[in-house]
Amino acid sequence: MNVASRPLVVFGGGTLGAAVARLAASRGAAVTVASRTAREHAGWWRHHAIGGPEPLGWVPAEAGVVVAIGPGDHERGASVWGPALAGWLPRLRTLRPAAIVLVGPAGLGGGGLNEFEQSARVARSLGAAVVRVPALLAAGSGWAGSLAAGLRSGVRPRVSTALPEARALVVEDAARAVLAELGGEADVTVSGPQRLSAAAVVAALSARYGQEVRGRLLGSGLSRDTLSRLDAQASIEDLWEEARYGARTSLASWVERLPGPRRRRAEG
Repeated sequence: MNVASRPLVVFGGGTLGAAVARLAASRGAAVTVASRTAREHAGWWRHHAIGGPEPLGWVPAEAGVVVAIGPGDHERGASVWGPALAGWLPRLRTLRPAAIVLVGPAGLGGGGLNEFEQSARVARSLGAAVVRVPALLAAGSGWAGSLAAGLRSGVRPRVSTALPEARALVVEDAARAVLAELGGEADVTVSGPQRLSAAAVVAALSARYGQEVRGRLLGSGLSRDTLSRLDAQASIEDLWEEARYGARTSLASWVERLPGPRRRRAEG
């Protein structure tokens, strides 16, 4: 689907939804981001809570639609990706959008993964594409992005590196894959170029900003839901079609592009 030729509606204004909106807008699309919380986005923003009774008649005729919602800080993945989403998707299809792609977490298991699989089955039965993503690297959000923001501000965050390895994918790369699948009916999983340990991410960010982190004595600092998803995604293989999606960004390149001054360690 030529993104610039049709309006695009992105349901979900989180890290990935915002990245999809930015990319589509840069390609000339008229973008609307629909989410529960007002934020600055590329294009227009309007309030919409998926699974609720709010009308959908405002969705432009023949629009492309990306559904990329995720749990908030204190939400369970099962409640966000479960029956409410599965029941809402047929309502969306009745509007006859030009194309739909549902985006969610890769893997099966706890943390809402099994619930997302049920919603993905509904999406596929409606002729929508499905894109499944691993943990994402994004400036200012998520485990790595929040750690980078802390180091950039000059503090020494306290983190645990006792986390599962992950084929983390830079969010801008994920956004390209999502838009590439808009208009088809494929069910694809995408991944980052290498399996990363939390210790490797910490080392790269510490070198970038010249600040050391402190070890966390108890717990990981992540919710049980998030840890369940990371555990399930630890075995994801290298899944990426470079000819279709373009080249992926390495951890080193992502860290180098992060905003903020590069700090130097004191000598001596």
